[in-house]
Amino acid sequence: MSEHQRSHVGIVLLRKGGLALTLVSAIVLSACSGGGGAAAPNASAGGGCEPAAAGEVVHLTFTSWIPDFQQVVDLWNSENPNIQVDYTEVPEGSSGTYQNYLNQIKSGQTDDLGFIGYETLPTFLVQGGLKNFYDCPGVADAKAQFLDSVWNLTSLGEANTTYALGLDYGPDALYYRKDLFDAAGISVPTTWDEFLAAAQTIKQDNGHIMNIDASGCPTFWPTLFQQSGAHWFSRNDNSWNVNLAGDDSKRAADYIQGLVDEELVTTYPCFQDEFTKAYNTGEIWATLGGPWMTSLLASVAPDTSGNWQVAPIPQWEAGENRVPAWGGAAMAMFSGSAHPYEASQFAIWATTSPEALALDNVNGGLYPPIRDVVSKVDVMQEGVAFYGNQKVWEVFDEAANNVTTDWTWGPTMTQVNADLSNEMAKAFAGDQTVFEALKAIQQKTLDAMAAEGIQTSQ
Repeated sequence: MSEHQRSHVGIVLLRKGGLALTLVSAIVLSACSGGGGAAAPNASAGGGCEPAAAGEVVHLTFTSWIPDFQQVVDLWNSENPNIQVDYTEVPEGSSGTYQNYLNQIKSGQTDDLGFIGYETLPTFLVQGGLKNFYDCPGVADAKAQFLDSVWNLTSLGEANTTYALGLDYGPDALYYRKDLFDAAGISVPTTWDEFLAAAQTIKQDNGHIMNIDASGCPTFWPTLFQQSGAHWFSRNDNSWNVNLAGDDSKRAADYIQGLVDEELVTTYPCFQDEFTKAYNTGEIWATLGGPWMTSLLASVAPDTSGNWQVAPIPQWEAGENRVPAWGGAAMAMFSGSAHPYEASQFAIWATTSPEALALDNVNGGLYPPIRDVVSKVDVMQEGVAFYGNQKVWEVFDEAANNVTTDWTWGPTMTQVNADLSNEMAKAFAGDQTVFEALKAIQQKTLDAMAAEGIQTSQ
């Protein structure tokens, strides 16, 4: 893989919300040093959303790693002379950016807005770092434009609340080599039983249906568990319920165990040379991923252009239509914002206006979590050459409408993801089963949350 491709891959990976492994404990460490996870005074309070005095020019600060988002900011600034956004793009993605946010929160001097992965929002909330801006003008009305599943993530399931507005989303789909499937006479699997049968046939052709990396892509793991009906985290007032190793999780864990035990999948470290070679040579026939995979796969496997297509993700039971989501991030308002009214107006526009969303899709490959977004953004109605000119965004539009709305991320996901990497590596090495790995992570998560003073239950 070229250096340009590696850089592109890194940006797309970080868009999914994952932290670099070398920094995976940063938020947990900051949380432990920040007073046991107690919320800062009024950190999540609504109200207080008055505009600046007439004629005053307000300067907002916002940081993200969205490629070329400056074009969106420039468009806003040209049309809103009294609300100017001072934007900083961080090419390293969330790596380092989250720690900078936390340092700002600790000092009491934050940006107005930040780009935060859905799975990390609860971590910032328990640190008192986010502001509920639901009561700002236009926010409640904008709610109807967002997918319910995303609003649940940005409100953390609370009524009359939002701490962020969704800007990118990852409803999952199945990417597959149409040419190889057609040549082998394999129908696109619609259930996980059919996926298993396809994998067994592909192995007879000396191929593998997909790659599952035990340690390098930890945020993959919640996908099948989310779809299977598991609820790893849920909130009850100020207490968090933790259930990583329930019966619904066991169903997905046993399925993954079977794929690995039968050697139906490869287990290459993600985005290393062996991994990219396998995609370019046709050793790997399929993969799972959200909309971010459209550009990522084109970077990883340029030799296969025109041979891939996108299909709905297989279901656990025939006739179901339960879609998990992997990745995505939102524009969050920090508790230290001095201009919540102006920040909310920019956030509404940047996450809902067709002109802004078109720029995000073209420049960054973002899939905005707006209802029927393809019908509202012309560029998303076009075919994509790498996928044989398939109109891939229509597949994701349908998938997004069926994402489960009852999934909640926990407040220590960086710790969870680090433990997933470590424990799944042990499982793939044969030292324990996948389900035993989940049991170990369950206990480590409870211990980590207790160390931060977060109330838990099982």
